[in-house]
Order: sequence, then structure tokens, then C-alpha cells
Amino acid sequence: MGVQVAIDLPAKKGKFDELREWMVNHIAGTRNFNGNMVVESWRNQDKPDSIFLLEKWESRADFEKYLQWREETGVITELLELLDGEPAFHYFDPLGV
Repeated sequence: MGVQVAIDLPAKKGKFDELREWMVNHIAGTRNFNGNMVVESWRNQDKPDSIFLLEKWESRADFEKYLQWREETGVITELLELLDGEPAFHYFDPLGV
């Protein structure tokens, strides 16, 4: 069934294009990581300086391993330099409705 992960990434003022380019350069690593099923990126119409990621993973444990890898390789540190605050993570289970 998997787990849906929603992530809000609010860019610092004037850094949206740089954040988008950062995403272009790093999204393949996410898509190729064990357990990742889907990654979609969206621009928030109400907050145009924010990128919203919608990801599907085989399990939350797979996503947490992925985050650990990104932290160990310094990618999270790079990301945080572009953000206005911390990323917001939300985890969802399917209802099957």
C-alpha cells in the first residue's frame, strides 16, 4: 500500500529559482532511492515561493532511510540554506475509499 509523504519547502525571499534548480539537480537521487515509488513537485498557487512535494514510498521506514542518506551526504544542509524555515513533513496512509 505504501505511505504518502507531503513536504512543504518554503523558499527564502528571492531564492525560488535557486530552490527549483536545486530540485532539478537532486530529484533523480530521490526517484532512484530504494522504496521510492513516485515523486511529484508542485508550486503553491497561494504561496508562490513554496515548492510542495508529493512522494509515495513503499514504507515510512524507506523514507526515513532516504532522509538519513540525504543528511549524511550533506544534501539536507544545502537545502536548509535555501529555505525560509524548516521543511514541513506530513505522512498519510491510504483509506481505500
